Amino acid sequence: MITALAAAESVGNSASAIARLAKEFGDAEARWAVTQWELRRRAAEKFGRAREMLFTRPGLEMATHERIAEYHASLFPDGYLVADLTTGIGADLIALANRGLVVGYELDPEHAAYARHNLKIHDFDGEVIQADSASENLFADYVFADPARRKDSRKLSAEEYSPPLNQLIKIANSAKGAVLKLTPMLRDEVIDELGGNREFVSFGGECRELLLRFPGEGSTYAVHIESGSRLPQEELYESVDEPERYLYEADPAAIRAHCLGNFDMPALGDSNGYVTSEQSVDSVWLTRYEVLWSGSWRAKAVREVMAKNGWKPTAVKKRGVDVEPTKVMKELRGLSGEGVILAIFPTGAKACVAILRK
Repeated sequence: MITALAAAESVGNSASAIARLAKEFGDAEARWAVTQWELRRRAAEKFGRAREMLFTRPGLEMATHERIAEYHASLFPDGYLVADLTTGIGADLIALANRGLVVGYELDPEHAAYARHNLKIHDFDGEVIQADSASENLFADYVFADPARRKDSRKLSAEEYSPPLNQLIKIANSAKGAVLKLTPMLRDEVIDELGGNREFVSFGGECRELLLRFPGEGSTYAVHIESGSRLPQEELYESVDEPERYLYEADPAAIRAHCLGNFDMPALGDSNGYVTSEQSVDSVWLTRYEVLWSGSWRAKAVREVMAKNGWKPTAVKKRGVDVEPTKVMKELRGLSGEGVILAIFPTGAKACVAILRK
């Protein structure tokens, strides 16, 4: 297979290319090799050494970006054995091995084999056991788990995770330290029942995941991977109906963790994500826009304002309103001049808009 993999590097993934390889290596091996290079090219967004690693489609989709995996690993003490209960193709196992001893558990034989390969090409030692971690007698004091949350493209409820979430919580509570990676879309009332400390992780401008850390007293933070910044939970209780000089769009992880009260700014209407201020503020958690005009959202009236001022829309943002941005762009097409951004938000039952300059 390694020979076929080398031969497939530059042939592409067309039917004719696969047919040429199949003459030498057989159909199954040719398709495998071509698929590996397709996955490796996609994986370059997540892994610096993707060209040497092995993947499956679902394994790559579920794999943690290596920058985020490094953060996961930093949550465990150096030198102590950490068990990765859901190894997959080994993304988190590699980061954990960079800080100390590791053992991985993986039920799928192909993923287990690929995890061993991926660990080896990163020059790390560690054992990968093909077994169901939930049924094993674990001998590690520290554990990490990222349970499967999809099956056949279907999102699973918390009760359907694999390994089961209730088993993972039991293991986490009995360990000296544990980190569970979950979806940030879980409802607050569900999260409250699970225990541990909560971290909503921001990377690439997205809220990527919820981490539960054990032991923990129930504190909640937003964590910004690129900068290392952390925000404690601080609810926002004040709001204004009209924007001030600047409108700020908060990072999704800060919104999800209910951290907007840290910025000492009122919310804009009922937007759940826009805050506003007369002052210019720099923060990794906020994207700043200058407010050029604001008022009620009525396409015809807004079009007249934009035509009068020589503005054309380059993007439409919305929060909390039943408005389709592509439809808004069509309603405002034909305008010319300076490019501006529209932010549409609710204030009570009314939809409002702010016209912004980046």
